[in-house]
Amino acid sequence: MNTMQLACFLAVAETLNFARAAEQLHVTQPAVTQQIHSLETELNTRLFRRTTRTVELTQEGLVFFGDAKTMMEIYGRAIKRSDFSAEDAREAFVIGCHSHNDVFSLAEILRRMKQRLPLLYPFFRVVPFQHLYQRLSEEAVDVVVAFWEGGLKKSIHYQQLRQIPVVGIAREGGALQQGQSLSLSDLKQEPLIVLNPQSAPEEYCEFLHPILENHAPMDLYFCDAIETALTLAQAGYGIALLPDFFQERNPMLTYAPIRDAAPISYGIYYKTLSDHPSRKAFVELAKECFLETGTGKANRGE
Repeated sequence: MNTMQLACFLAVAETLNFARAAEQLHVTQPAVTQQIHSLETELNTRLFRRTTRTVELTQEGLVFFGDAKTMMEIYGRAIKRSDFSAEDAREAFVIGCHSHNDVFSLAEILRRMKQRLPLLYPFFRVVPFQHLYQRLSEEAVDVVVAFWEGGLKKSIHYQQLRQIPVVGIAREGGALQQGQSLSLSDLKQEPLIVLNPQSAPEEYCEFLHPILENHAPMDLYFCDAIETALTLAQAGYGIALLPDFFQERNPMLTYAPIRDAAPISYGIYYKTLSDHPSRKAFVELAKECFLETGTGKANRGE
């Protein structure tokens, strides 16, 4: 794998057009095609789905897109560093997460990290579920902040930070009233908006399973992201069932706790803390911050 292959892949992925990618890179279109073909051969997978009229990324291409950008960013940083006499002394600290919602709870932790380790350079990788844990296993990320998932490798450790309840969310003035709480039986006759079980936390899926069994397919809306589910709820499509992980309440929505739903464990995954002072500091400060806010619970998963 070389930088020309990666540059061609990224150019085609961003333009979805081989001719425009070639023009952007100042090479011929056959050269771009050859580079993509050799990369697909090397990776033993198809990165693009091509017809006579359209070009789109395959699922494998979508996953590889983040890796390719990371590799080119690292290459670019290495080239830039060679132009300066003083080397960047900051330490990269990669935080993996499944959605941008996970990022908002980390500001205070990172503020304290900056005080303790002023040369730390934190940045985030938002990656689909299983691919993220593979990167953690390979130590391509330092920590993963996410909901509890069973069945991971024994080499991956988990520190619980808090337990998050599931709530019902609906358009203000719609199916829910302010101050109302729900039982699972209350949901039987309501259209529901839920997260896609293929990419949702394991404990959320366990909660969801008996509910889905009692609902007709036409009364269910599956979403790949929390933001999408909230949009449908605000539009009046039904009650969204989501982990209550919101820093602020949307005044256009009504939030109702679900009485008989077990909370979902949320915390930090890491491979090892030995010889990694920044990881150890992050885990310690995360526990400290969540305990101060009264949301920390006992550890699980180890």
